[in-house]
Amino acid sequence: MFAILNSSTSTLIKDKSRFIAVTFHVRNGEEVKRCLSAIKKEYPKARHYCYAYIIGAEEKGFDDGEPARTAGRPLLELLKRGQFDETLIAVIRYFGGTLLGASRLLRAYVAVANEALSGAEKHEIVHLFSYALELAYSDYEYLLSEAKKRSYILENSVFSDTIMIKLLAREPADDFLQQTLHGRGKITPLEMERRYLKETST
Repeated sequence: MFAILNSSTSTLIKDKSRFIAVTFHVRNGEEVKRCLSAIKKEYPKARHYCYAYIIGAEEKGFDDGEPARTAGRPLLELLKRGQFDETLIAVIRYFGGTLLGASRLLRAYVAVANEALSGAEKHEIVHLFSYALELAYSDYEYLLSEAKKRSYILENSVFSDTIMIKLLAREPADDFLQQTLHGRGKITPLEMERRYLKETST
């Protein structure tokens, strides 16, 4: 699953109606309410404030007066197809005086929302195995090299008589650490950590 940690916006003009899509990172219902309230203050007097969000098992699409299934449901389907979680997509519409019809209206909402989602920086939501390590300087460079090959994360390094460092991995790394340190270091498993990892192109 993916989250968008920084807001992204997109604008579309269709037959004088202006559609503005905005994305938000949300973790609970209260944050959804705050974001929607902020939108109405930033974009006052709009005709419609349509939105959809997914937070874990909780999801919702809202048409806000538009014809049924032309806004809220399509926005929700965009989030599902993109495997988004903890994400709110809102589309503000300033009515331009021309009725678009259900099909053109749906396409407008989908187009502007898809552009905002596509332009956002996605982060994968992961739960990582975590270890506190204490090792000798003689093992440090080898650990760095082998950890890089396996895409492990190393952080919080402290250098004194020995080296203290934290290692994070998608899969259990107990065997790797035992083989790498050859019993010379200290390995302490920690609680798993929830992280947002920036999506990288391959």
